[in-house]
Amino acid sequence: MKIHDVSLVLRPDMVTWPGEPPPRVEPLKRIARGDSNNVSIVTFGDHTGTHVDPPLHFIEGGNTVDKLPLDALVGPCRVLEFEGQGHVSGDWLDTAKIPKDTERLLFKTRNSARWSNPIAAFTRDFSSINASGAKWCVDHGVKLVGIDYLSIEPQGPEKAGYPVHNTLLRAGIVIIETLDLRAVSPGSYELVCAPLKILDGDGAPARVFLIER
Repeated sequence: MKIHDVSLVLRPDMVTWPGEPPPRVEPLKRIARGDSNNVSIVTFGDHTGTHVDPPLHFIEGGNTVDKLPLDALVGPCRVLEFEGQGHVSGDWLDTAKIPKDTERLLFKTRNSARWSNPIAAFTRDFSSINASGAKWCVDHGVKLVGIDYLSIEPQGPEKAGYPVHNTLLRAGIVIIETLDLRAVSPGSYELVCAPLKILDGDGAPARVFLIER
């Protein structure tokens, strides 16, 4: 058995969405200063690094991160490799030979190579899932989808109205963003996604593991 940690390390110099501050780690107590133990204060946005989007992120009154179904966050998943420059579409998914009844899909794209430089600047030139790909996931009973950059939504004119987020979240599909899939080959894995249990949260950083048997 091999366990892949596909989450980013939270660090003060990491890339974040424009306008959102990076994590801050500030010492509260330090043994070196005479305290009995080390304690730090950590501050970050709830969509920092590898994180989960619940319906509330885009739907007022929607389900919150602390109430997400555990059976979506844990279980068999399929990692698909999309090698194009564009976005994952419904037509592409039709040709991807996805086993029937697959409930969790993670998309490895050209984005993952960016994580070789963990402090690389933000870019809007990333691959994601387009509206037809999101509809395909709904139509095929998918419970969870994940992408390897900061958003699952394409940038540019096609993001008007945020059709990908709205299609997935209104169907109750959990979204994981900012995965690091560099070391993971396409195939079948067991997924363990553990977002912080933030009361009424509109998002939460998550530690995500893929178990290869």
